[in-house]
Amino acid sequence: MAAIQLFFLHHSGFAVETPSKILVFDYWRDPAGVVSQLEKTRKPLWFFVSHRHEDHFNPQIAAFQQKTAHYIVNEEVPLAISASEKMQRLRVYDTIVIDDVTITQYGSTDEGGSFYVRTDGIQLFHAGDLNRWHWNGDTVQNNDRAKENFIREMQHLSGLTTDFAFFPVDARLESAREWGVSGFLQVVKVRKALIPMHYFGSVWQPSATFVRQYGHIPLWIPKQAGDTRRWLYGEAENKWGKGEK
Repeated sequence: MAAIQLFFLHHSGFAVETPSKILVFDYWRDPAGVVSQLEKTRKPLWFFVSHRHEDHFNPQIAAFQQKTAHYIVNEEVPLAISASEKMQRLRVYDTIVIDDVTITQYGSTDEGGSFYVRTDGIQLFHAGDLNRWHWNGDTVQNNDRAKENFIREMQHLSGLTTDFAFFPVDARLESAREWGVSGFLQVVKVRKALIPMHYFGSVWQPSATFVRQYGHIPLWIPKQAGDTRRWLYGEAENKWGKGEK
């Protein structure tokens, strides 16, 4: 059996340790020093940046380039590194294959894109700022446009299967907080864990309505920086152990 371990950095930032590498998504802040500790292992780092918003992108990730195999960034991210051969800039809907890693950048309903990554026998989806952004008090026209954008992006994702999915549940959306994640789960199959992110306020507590509709989907809800969880899995399809706290 192999193991995969997930670490919550902060906000929408996560590190994923697989048997052969460490994938770091949307690093902004890391108050628990997770990435600095993982850098000390023999596994190479892979950084992913979904877009240039400051709560998803910190240019200081360039300081890790000695131990970083690749930086996979949306084409508009203004990241500068000296080792240019490590940089891969993706347009939305591009797919690239690097060694044993297949990466597709899907779209967003804000800036940049989202990432679907397959490596070491696992699949991960990190949504970036892809969400159903519905702001109470905004104009009907703006909210209708946001809904149309979300429906369009869900059509691109329809039928996708992933083991782990990181998706926004922003508290500022108030009564619309779960609209995006609910719409996402209507079109994407999540096998091992849905992980909420981008709280901007209280930690998400799934509503009774959400539990009725999607209570069969496993959740990992990190509460503070440095929270971690580990899963065991084998080579055979669907051969997973239980998540370990």
